[in-house]
Amino acid sequence: MQTRHLLRAAAVSLTLAATLFTTGTANAAVADPAGPAGTTPGWEVSLSGNSPVESVMSVSSVSEDLAWAVGRKAQHGVIMRWDGERWSEDTAPGLPAVWQWSSVSAVAADDVWAYGTLVRSQVLVHFDGERWSTVPTTGPSDEAWPEVPIAAVPGRLFKGGNALYTYADGAWQTFALPRLVDIRDIEALSADDAYATGMRYPVDGGHPVTYHWDGTTWTLMEEPPVRAGTDTAKIAADAPDSVYVAGWADGPSAGPPVPSVTHWNGTAWEDVTGSLSGLYLHAIAPDGRGGLWVTGNDQSESPSSWPVFWHYDGTSWTKRPGATAPDGDTRYPSYTFYDLAPAGDSGAFWAVGDYSTPMDANGDQTINGLIERSATLPLTADPR
Repeated sequence: MQTRHLLRAAAVSLTLAATLFTTGTANAAVADPAGPAGTTPGWEVSLSGNSPVESVMSVSSVSEDLAWAVGRKAQHGVIMRWDGERWSEDTAPGLPAVWQWSSVSAVAADDVWAYGTLVRSQVLVHFDGERWSTVPTTGPSDEAWPEVPIAAVPGRLFKGGNALYTYADGAWQTFALPRLVDIRDIEALSADDAYATGMRYPVDGGHPVTYHWDGTTWTLMEEPPVRAGTDTAKIAADAPDSVYVAGWADGPSAGPPVPSVTHWNGTAWEDVTGSLSGLYLHAIAPDGRGGLWVTGNDQSESPSSWPVFWHYDGTSWTKRPGATAPDGDTRYPSYTFYDLAPAGDSGAFWAVGDYSTPMDANGDQTINGLIERSATLPLTADPR
């Protein structure tokens, strides 16, 4: 039973486990020249410290002043809401108890979806602007990879896992997948244009899969040209002729992980990984200008305690530091991000994940939720 898949998932969980509530082609480069002289797009902490959430898995916004982020704290699912000034726990009625909320997708202020798990049961909820309601799902719970992705657009919801599911007008449609195929991420441009990626497991001996939804059915696309052993877990699309698929492979001789990014131009895939390196790649998002943001957990040869983001401008990659939490561990590697999403239409982005505090006298560490927002900050040196 997908032994390699389960072992890999366990290894990732152990790696991440080692990782403040405020209001507020290519070669790698050290500094990005974008922006006014002396500035570069940077990141600022929006949530950290002893907050209601200890790990944030997914984020989605409908405007600069309204967003949702989901995760967990002490085996209790948590949904956070951004009101334009601060993040606070969502207190709208109707939310059931779950172990973890792992995915959220917001279409409008009165159309928000979240997916979570409780023991071996899957839980899907919808927010109508006033309260949350549980929506019956279809298909078995995905026990191999419970962090099932969802993506919502006006009129339709897409769901992954051990099959591909679409929900519209109160009814589910199921697209069966071959044995051992698991969908890890979904990106929807419209109700009639969506993309999904995942793997035919086990990773060693298996291969990546990418599907396209045309409004009627899912069609298997050409296989992305990733390095052997790469677990393709993320997809991002900003147009039918601009789709990115990404993942990572174990590094040789227990070295740093080897990330991989490929780009679909409407006709063929191209490997654009370039010098992107040393990253457990967990999150990607188009930048709205023909480029791409990626992040995750930095494990480069000389890692530091800084959060790390990489930006691809269509030609080259630039490694940039994120903002550090005031109580973050100063040793490596303390920070992990699991999702990236636009923060409305301003060009800013949300990044969500967690970080660890320094060990106390008993050797214990605390894991705290982390939400950062991109901003224009004074030019900062690369953290390497």
